[in-house]
Amino acid sequence: MSQANLESRQNAMLVEELIQSQETIPSVSIIMPVYNEGIAVAGSIQSAIKKFETLLSSTFEMIVVDDGSTDHTRDFLRVIKDERVTVVGYPRNSGKGGAQLFAFQFAKGETVIFADGDMQAFPNDLQHYLDALQDADIAIASKRVPGARVNESIKRHFLSIGFNTFVRILLSLPVNDTNAGFKVFKRASLEKILPLISVKRYAFDVELLVVASKVCNFKIVELPATIILSSGFRFRDVMRMMIDLLGIAYRLKLKHWYQDNHNRPHDEYSPILKW
Repeated sequence: MSQANLESRQNAMLVEELIQSQETIPSVSIIMPVYNEGIAVAGSIQSAIKKFETLLSSTFEMIVVDDGSTDHTRDFLRVIKDERVTVVGYPRNSGKGGAQLFAFQFAKGETVIFADGDMQAFPNDLQHYLDALQDADIAIASKRVPGARVNESIKRHFLSIGFNTFVRILLSLPVNDTNAGFKVFKRASLEKILPLISVKRYAFDVELLVVASKVCNFKIVELPATIILSSGFRFRDVMRMMIDLLGIAYRLKLKHWYQDNHNRPHDEYSPILKW
């Protein structure tokens, strides 16, 4: 074989290996926090995988992050034998926001989905969310748009309306529903948003959307979802969320911390109160 033919064959092999390596990178990364779900966690994750298999035409990976569970959740996660699932975690609970921030470093897809481990919110048409990213930066599930199907108590319904009204007034955020647990992002957008996030627990979703809309000027669209809210809430958690909201307003409107640190290296902001 001539030297030219040998080099041509080697180049062809390199191109083939490059194509194969690119094909292993999933298009969509799904980040799913779990906490103290015990034996039920494996079934929940496997059920979520089947849903995404049905609704996604593109390749995906699922990053399950154990948010410092104190039961045997991590042990039960080891039962899942699916090469698309990566299990990560840490020893101390940090909240859903902290879990999502941690897991993002493992995500490979150009589209990133934040989904709650209990799957209480799920889109009626996931492709609609992905298609929306052609003209928007973020697509979020919402209880307050036509087509949404919601199952919640009357008490929770009015609390949700009051909370989102307060958010709109305090932060001038043009979003009707901030806390539904399903959000789809362009990866490039998250890379600009997450370095400015300081809230890890109660108002994480609000801060994320505030930074996206008011600081990064990203376009957010709200789309219908099926939302089942069966878990309760504690008055203490509501108060902590309100305090977090005041902290976000302080950093946005008075201190201008988000604006000053946007698009430049900065020290992590340390809230006065750490829950």
